[in-house]
Amino acid sequence: MGVIRSMKYTLRTIWEADKGAVIYSFYKNCTEEVFATFFFIYLLQYIYSAIEEGKSYEGLVRMVVIFCGLHIVIHLVSAGYAYYIRLRTPKIYGHVFRKVITKAKTIELARYEQPDFYDRFSKALDECLSKAIEGMQNLTWAIGCFLAAVAGLGLVARVDPVLLLFVVPPVLSSFWIGGRLNKLQYQLREEETRDKRINEYVKRVFYEKKYASELRLYDIKKLLFRKHTKSYENRFEINRRISRKLSWYSFLQSALFFGLTLLMAYLYVTVVLKTSGATKIGAYVAILSSIEYICWRVKETVKFMNLAGKSCMYMNNLKDFLEYESKEQQVGTRDVDQPLGDIDMKDVTFTYAGAKNPVINGLSLHIKQGEKIALVGENGAGKTTLVKLLMGLYEIQQGSITINGIDIREFQQDQFHQHFGTVFQDLQIFALPLSHNVLMREPKDEMERKLVKDALEKAQFGDKLKRLPNGIDTMLTKEFDTDGFVTSGGQAQKIAIARVFAKNPDIVILDEPSSALDPIAEYLMYDNMLHASKGKTVFFISHRLSSARIADRIFYLEHGQIKECGSHDELMKKNGNYANMFRVQATQYKETISSDILDEFKEQFEGEGEFDE
Repeated sequence: MGVIRSMKYTLRTIWEADKGAVIYSFYKNCTEEVFATFFFIYLLQYIYSAIEEGKSYEGLVRMVVIFCGLHIVIHLVSAGYAYYIRLRTPKIYGHVFRKVITKAKTIELARYEQPDFYDRFSKALDECLSKAIEGMQNLTWAIGCFLAAVAGLGLVARVDPVLLLFVVPPVLSSFWIGGRLNKLQYQLREEETRDKRINEYVKRVFYEKKYASELRLYDIKKLLFRKHTKSYENRFEINRRISRKLSWYSFLQSALFFGLTLLMAYLYVTVVLKTSGATKIGAYVAILSSIEYICWRVKETVKFMNLAGKSCMYMNNLKDFLEYESKEQQVGTRDVDQPLGDIDMKDVTFTYAGAKNPVINGLSLHIKQGEKIALVGENGAGKTTLVKLLMGLYEIQQGSITINGIDIREFQQDQFHQHFGTVFQDLQIFALPLSHNVLMREPKDEMERKLVKDALEKAQFGDKLKRLPNGIDTMLTKEFDTDGFVTSGGQAQKIAIARVFAKNPDIVILDEPSSALDPIAEYLMYDNMLHASKGKTVFFISHRLSSARIADRIFYLEHGQIKECGSHDELMKKNGNYANMFRVQATQYKETISSDILDEFKEQFEGEGEFDE
């Protein structure tokens, strides 16, 4: 998208949010600049003419007072504009934010797995919010300066039209040079992008808490310093190469426009004064000052156009994101009017964009309502992808998934998702009170507050809850409250699990929610969850196979297919991959955890032989 189209898109976006902001910006900047031109040029000419022609002093004073009064009015309008924009900025930001979020909800989740798309999404939101208004203001300033220059030329032409011959050509050349400068500056930004991202990444690594330990324990900081230094060296070379051209064009602009224009104008005025006598000295002195003023306004026009171009070009990311055409998906319209029951998957296949092999490959299974299912297997086996397909977050490419005998693609997705309670490994804690983090909304009444407390108790967060200063009203994170509670990894997972208890869904999906818990706490958490989910279908994914044994059935996945299926005892008797993996983990636990923990762990499985020494 070119610079002009970017500017048009920026204005259209702000116009949709608040027409008054665009109108007021044009009115304020254009009026202010044009009036300033008349104030400087016309008043200067009038004063010189009045002196030369011997006009009355009272008339001169009257004209000066009128212009000064208008000048005050213009500045009052400017102050009002600044006040108005401050009030309307949140509305404009909110409009853009809603457009981005609304669009984001229509894009298939699989696209977010691709880094290039995620980068564009984050840029669309991060950059456009601040650049939209900045671009509008710079653009209206540029137009105002241009109109001021045109008005100045008109006033000059009133005195002597011949002077336009010395002003207009350099003006046009200045605009051409300004276009070249804008392209070079854009080229500079583009070529610097990768190295700037490296600089920003290294800087972020050195000030974010999560990297602090590794930076102190390992030599990775030396490697990061080298990359940081190298990226700065690259940026220096890029700047050196392009800045030479920028400097040359800037020199041409100043020399050709200011130097040549003023030189020719002075020579012409000298000739005119010599041939016409001294009667026009005042007028021509005013004209020469006016030409300098016009030169300055043209230079300002080019400057603000360049700034507007820079700001508006950031809107390209927003436009690209909002105009992204999602892959056509079947839009369900069927109401979910009963609890989700039996699940059937038939020959389901799914491949990520850009991948050569399917992550789910012709998979079929049947799960009865209320079954507790463990999905196990090595990394990349397709466990998480399988449950995301079940929830309709990924589009089924081949095969079908039915619940209660109905293809899940027929359901209204918003309704359908309300019947799932999920805890993923990459769970998030929000800078909101604890109660909001559990319900994922604000509690409506005392009954819902009690629901939050009960859910936290079931998730083994009860002891910590009693020690929090404000109970379930305690603010989480220190983002907005210096006294906010910062959760550990295990505490965050318990809060996420409490969300499931509070939601009371038909199907519960736990995807590695306990990675920050020790084996005993993990087992107790799963056991508690299963007891609290009687009659509900539960899927849980865990690399710790000791927890999988409490499931009704275990599906061992490999290369996107179910290779083994059965209870823990049945799979141990088969002596397949599941049994081998279980024994390896059992040996690791015996070798690494303390005897006290091992004894407690063994008590959970009394009567079994896998942990016998």
